[in-house]
Amino acid sequence: MTADNDTIFGSGILHERFCATTDLLAKLVASAPRALTLAQLQSATGREARELARLCVDLQQDGLISASAGGGWSLARDPSEVTLEDVYRCVVSNPAARARPLARAVAHHANHAVDLLLMQATLAINQSVHQHLRQFSLDRLKPAVSVRFPAGRHALRGLNYDGFSDLNFAA
Repeated sequence: MTADNDTIFGSGILHERFCATTDLLAKLVASAPRALTLAQLQSATGREARELARLCVDLQQDGLISASAGGGWSLARDPSEVTLEDVYRCVVSNPAARARPLARAVAHHANHAVDLLLMQATLAINQSVHQHLRQFSLDRLKPAVSVRFPAGRHALRGLNYDGFSDLNFAA
């Protein structure tokens, strides 16, 4: 899921924020109920502390994580109560954050569980998109295209066709 052309939402920036946020939450799930500091999150994710702090603030505002007394971060809810929809809502809830790209990790610490989860979500999303698009056939356009447009010789000039009497222009 880390290839540049693999995006869930059609936006590389949004996709990267979604992946980074999911990865951060995965680290907190793995350490639960123990809180992690920004330094520990930085070591676990390979991302900059400043970037992680912004993500943590966004997650805290959405009620997904909470700040601990020792300066760390922990899950605010049971992991079974947090879905990728919650992550998506958090990612898109801050318009300023959506527009700014995240710094790429210098040393990417691959989290195969996150990659697998996001790959499954991508497949399900694509399947859902295809299923919904399959419901809309072009015959819905028929009332709009049944209006007869005048077609003269100039419309078929490039086709080298002179037998206009053979053509049926009726809809």
